[in-house]
Amino acid sequence: MTLAAQNGVLMSFAVLYLPLVAEFGGSRGEVAAAQSVSLLLGGFTGPLVGAAFDRFGPRRLFQGSAVLAAAALVVASRVTSLPLLVLTYGLWGGLALAPLGSQTNMTVAAFWYPSARGRAIAVVDLGTAVGAVCFLLIGQALVTALGWRATLLVWAALLVLVVVPLNAFQRLPEVRTHGSPEGTAVERDGSTGPRPGTTLADALGSPSFWWLAATRFFGACAFPVMNVHMVAYAIGQGIAPATSAAALGAVSLVSLAGRLTTGVLCDRLGRAQALTLAYASAALGVGCLAALALTGASWWLVLYVVLYGMAQGSSGIVASARAADLFAGASFGAIWGWLTLAVGPGEALGAWLGGKVFDVWGSYFPAFGFVWLTLAAGVVSMWRVRPAPRDPGSARVR
Repeated sequence: MTLAAQNGVLMSFAVLYLPLVAEFGGSRGEVAAAQSVSLLLGGFTGPLVGAAFDRFGPRRLFQGSAVLAAAALVVASRVTSLPLLVLTYGLWGGLALAPLGSQTNMTVAAFWYPSARGRAIAVVDLGTAVGAVCFLLIGQALVTALGWRATLLVWAALLVLVVVPLNAFQRLPEVRTHGSPEGTAVERDGSTGPRPGTTLADALGSPSFWWLAATRFFGACAFPVMNVHMVAYAIGQGIAPATSAAALGAVSLVSLAGRLTTGVLCDRLGRAQALTLAYASAALGVGCLAALALTGASWWLVLYVVLYGMAQGSSGIVASARAADLFAGASFGAIWGWLTLAVGPGEALGAWLGGKVFDVWGSYFPAFGFVWLTLAAGVVSMWRVRPAPRDPGSARVR
């Protein structure tokens, strides 16, 4: 539920995008900057969020962040200029939403189920898809009926009324997990206790850490291009706004199956193999979206939804499972936070680049080429992630 709310708020920017362009009169690139700032901070705060997770545990961190995010959305709903929108929605909102995202929730899943990390993380990550579907469809209806300002107020109310009370039940496992690399020991209130494992300094000195960071960066570049600009692109090809929003929501619906499939393949075939299959599906999906403009046949949009949807969310699932394989321990929150530092710049670049490409060339085709290149680079990077010879999990983790 936490991931559903967090990702839903972020993904719903796609249905706010054109109304914001009309409201403030800026270019698409300028308006997309608000989302870029939010996504950028989501990555830049990774080390801070990881340290806070290790120190305070998920319950207090999630509840406090939800209240701050709700306040940011309320203030953003009253702004009268684009710079103020960037400051409130982008800066304040981005900072507050970051601790509610995949970084922390996937860490919780990794600690609870060390012997089935891929599948456990995939199940938890279903929340991101559910949130995207619900918030996009409801958001489009709210924007049409009430406007973007009222929509932000609804999202703020959901954060306070749903996320805050539900996270009163959030905690980490309290018993020692025998047979796992990390040997987790966590107190009842959700704060972590001393555990053996890789230190942050050791992780930063490992080549695998930097290849994982590259994997995260390239994946983060690729997917926001499509998620932020797909609705605007489809509308430009003659697809009705409601249908375009429904298609983006359907991508997230399909990703429910895609995330589970990625999790199963991650555990059974291996991390790199699973990511390769997922990214190949995404690349084919982007090709289908390009074919929509070339042929005008709307069934290409359906194929895009299926192929691209099966890959949505794969980056975080595979990377977090692989990171936990190599680095789980008392400092894993901090280590994963530093890896997440690569996500914000990638997401910000992808979200901004899609709008800038359209402003310059009047077409999204060059942006599609950028997506293909970054997907390929992400696959290469994941195949380079290998455990050190001294890694105790090297004999059993692929």
